[in-house]
Amino acid sequence: MLLFWGKRCRIRKIIWEVISLTIALAAVIAIVAFLIGGAVISFVYDAISKRRPRSAAENEGMTQFLANMSHEMRTPLNAIIGLSELTLSGEDLRGDSYDNLEKIYASGVALLGIINDILDISKIESGLFALSPVDYDTPSLINDILTLNVLRVGDKPVKFSLAIDENIPSRLFGDELRLKQVFNSILDNAFKYTEVGSVDWRVSCEDLGDSIRLVSSVTDTGSGIRPEDMSKLFLTYDQIDSASTRRKAGAGLSLSIAKRVVDLMDGTITVQSAPGRGSTFTVTVTQKKASDSPLGAHTAENLRNFKYATIKRQRNTALVRIHIPYARVLVVDDVQTNLDVAKGIMRPYGMAIDCVTTGQAAVDLIRAGEPVYSAIFMDHMMPGMDGIEATQIIRNEIGTDYARNLPIIALTANALVGNEEMFLKSGFQAFLAKPIDVTRMDAVIRTWVRDKSKEDERGRVVFIGDADAAGKTSLSDRWHIYGLDLDRALSRFGDESALLMILRSYAANTQLLLEQMRHVNEDNLSDYSITVHGIKGSSYGICADVVGKEAERLEQTAKAGNIEEVLASNTAFIGLVESLIADLAAMLTSIDSQITKPTSDKPNLELLHKLYIACGEFDIDTVDAIMDELESFEYAAQGEVVVWLRENVNVMDFDSIRERLSELCDTDGKG
Repeated sequence: MLLFWGKRCRIRKIIWEVISLTIALAAVIAIVAFLIGGAVISFVYDAISKRRPRSAAENEGMTQFLANMSHEMRTPLNAIIGLSELTLSGEDLRGDSYDNLEKIYASGVALLGIINDILDISKIESGLFALSPVDYDTPSLINDILTLNVLRVGDKPVKFSLAIDENIPSRLFGDELRLKQVFNSILDNAFKYTEVGSVDWRVSCEDLGDSIRLVSSVTDTGSGIRPEDMSKLFLTYDQIDSASTRRKAGAGLSLSIAKRVVDLMDGTITVQSAPGRGSTFTVTVTQKKASDSPLGAHTAENLRNFKYATIKRQRNTALVRIHIPYARVLVVDDVQTNLDVAKGIMRPYGMAIDCVTTGQAAVDLIRAGEPVYSAIFMDHMMPGMDGIEATQIIRNEIGTDYARNLPIIALTANALVGNEEMFLKSGFQAFLAKPIDVTRMDAVIRTWVRDKSKEDERGRVVFIGDADAAGKTSLSDRWHIYGLDLDRALSRFGDESALLMILRSYAANTQLLLEQMRHVNEDNLSDYSITVHGIKGSSYGICADVVGKEAERLEQTAKAGNIEEVLASNTAFIGLVESLIADLAAMLTSIDSQITKPTSDKPNLELLHKLYIACGEFDIDTVDAIMDELESFEYAAQGEVVVWLRENVNVMDFDSIRERLSELCDTDGKG
């Protein structure tokens, strides 16, 4: 039964992946329509703006228009990027399916950049444009650009190569999005006009002390540019050789935007070209150092060989979420797909996730005081009561300490520059832009949702029976989980290790089936009965009879066509199963943490030094191997260092790790 159930799960997962691809393609078509409309409106607005000065009211209207356009375009992109990334993080996707979905993900990210291009032209013209410098990961920036531009080669007989200086700092401080926008624009232009030959990208730097001069040079063997056309290269809405350009993709905006962005960065773009002999575009900008650690030979070689994407994928897949089954969060969004994406990203944390589709519903839940939430993730633009209005009512009108102090995180596609400050001033604790970045979501959950008072000193969840587990041998003596007969289950499977393996499988796979049950209606009632039948069999199989009996009742109800009764009982049933899964997850986590380890005086200095080097080279395999070895011991002193290292490895904060390890190594004379 379990094997059959596992096959059904894989089949349903494949179906879900196909549905995700269909959603992505439909959203792409919608976005293209938005882009065309946005470009036309921007053109007209630009033409009008040159005739007379713009009033304050017009500027305010322009700002609101840009905010609306940003929200409407980013909402479908959130589905494309979010669902693709969730599916890519699974272990069962292989071969062409993985490659195709990765291309959809990369194309979604590229579309996000194009949307920003269209909006930025209007923002520059209206004086609303501003740079947003942040710390960014240099190899990730280069890799994202490589991933997109490999797609641009297509079937052309064009060789794409990268020459990169291994001495470029691994982290820089600047406007990452704008810099990526500029580099992509130059490369896009090279591929557009090169039908055969090569496109060579060289990235180097000059050390200026606290900053570097970053130099990007793209040389192609394309059609080249006539001398009389050089002056037109960077003009808005002006394309040289219009007859030829009509056969190429693009709206003719990218080079104009690139020039304006580079000007705002106090940088330069120079061009050398000759008709029929190709072109060389060189961009020079200054970026501050966010780390003294260079890319290193290993990372530079991976980038040159287009292998960094695989390593980065492994790193993202390996992101270990903290287990917080005690937490309960509320997600507020008027778009069901956005709710699904948020739930998918949050599910690995083991917390309960409730969803509502209106600001008023969120206010009503907080006013009632039950259930008690650890945090709210609140969308901004919703019909009726928007997220800011709902937050202000919660903060100022309900009148309870719970309402005043409950963390509220803005989760919104309205991601224009300056909006984060607006949200923080409106009663929010943090800001997450859509499409959701999983590492930023992880940081928010660790900061605003996690409650360390409900964990012991090692981060284990405090759970019934945990305190006195050491002196007892029977699993059923140590743990009492509602609805699960552990004594009978042990007797059925023979030994504890076999039972634990099956319980892990149940906890991991049943949640996937529950997702198929959330949207039951008359049309899919037959499928619903099959899904609940699977949960019935697996629940009886592990001796979870309370769930098994309720699943059996719902199966018979569905087969009888009684949709009203199914709808009336479905939510409670899903909650019952999720409660069982959360209890199982807490038990399994605690059991794992009690595995006896050998003792050591303190972490091995040689291993820490190797970890320092591996983090500097972004050598993820070595980092993971060293952490496994470090975590295989219990330490008499400095054990907290290993715990801290694990937390920072999980969020890939290699700069902080290297800084702390440098201090430790210097202390012991091995810096």
